Amino acid sequence: MMSDLTPIFRKYVAVIDDARNEQNSIDDHVERKQEDFGNSNGTCEMFSDSFIKECARLLKFLVELNKVIKQIEKNYLDDFNMSDAEKDEFDMECRLQIQQYFKKFEFLENYEMERHSLSLKRFQSKSHRWSKILSNKNDNTKHVIHPQDIENGVHEFRLGVLRCLNLWIKYVSSKFTTIQQERLILENKMNFNSTPMPTLSNNADDFSADAIDISVSQSAPVETVQDEVKHYEETISKLTQEQLQVLETEHSELLNQKNEQLKKVETINKTILDIVNIQNELSNHLTVQSQNINLMLNNQDDIELNIKKGNKELRKAKRAAGRTAKMTTYGAIIMGVFILFLDYVG
Repeated sequence: MMSDLTPIFRKYVAVIDDARNEQNSIDDHVERKQEDFGNSNGTCEMFSDSFIKECARLLKFLVELNKVIKQIEKNYLDDFNMSDAEKDEFDMECRLQIQQYFKKFEFLENYEMERHSLSLKRFQSKSHRWSKILSNKNDNTKHVIHPQDIENGVHEFRLGVLRCLNLWIKYVSSKFTTIQQERLILENKMNFNSTPMPTLSNNADDFSADAIDISVSQSAPVETVQDEVKHYEETISKLTQEQLQVLETEHSELLNQKNEQLKKVETINKTILDIVNIQNELSNHLTVQSQNINLMLNNQDDIELNIKKGNKELRKAKRAAGRTAKMTTYGAIIMGVFILFLDYVG
């Protein structure tokens, strides 16, 4: 007669029940963590939507201001279509708009920095809870990504958006500065061309009738250098000492004015060259930063793919663990029934 195997069977059943209860508790714990993580992702998504919405509004305003500057540039550089008062008013309004956009950009940047700092503090305060979850993963769940890594990816993406806005603000500001400088150059040229030529004297009585009759238009054509020298000597001989002194003084003043204007023109040319160099450097920086932004966008796509892949692997691991637990339970029940059957037959 076979021995009584009922106590052994009960021990097996107790061990199987304990294993099932432990597995169920682990699954419930993981599900609760995923729900909490999903809620946190929803919150981050809400913040992300609000942040992106504000950035899109700022970008829209910048694009509209850039269009306005391009449309008004032709009239702005023309004295007949816009008066100086209208140009000054446009300058003031444009400066105020750009200043407001800078303040808006600084506000968004500070907001993102503070949000990221608070998120990191929250993850650090809950690091022990995440470590318990990650310590229970098996080999099939090795692709699980920590939420802090996701937060870092979102932060890098938002910084890329802010850099793009910063480039737009600098571009619009440089465009506005360029047309202002072109206006200044045109005004300087007009002032230079409209400078009145100094006259020999304001009073007609300063010269004698003989001196008035002597002019370039009334003089005979000069055919040789000797004739020109002779004509010059005759003209000088007919002028008095006071008239010669007045001519010399006016000649010196005119020469000084032309020298000053020449210095201003050289200064303007130097300023234009500096502006061109700065514009070239800015274009190079814009190109490099555009490449960096594209690289960050590509990295963001890779992060999203990794997150989806990790979630898929986690679901597979849960299903595999559930099937293993069910198979173990059914196997234990079948084995117990078989043992009871053998005991009954024996």
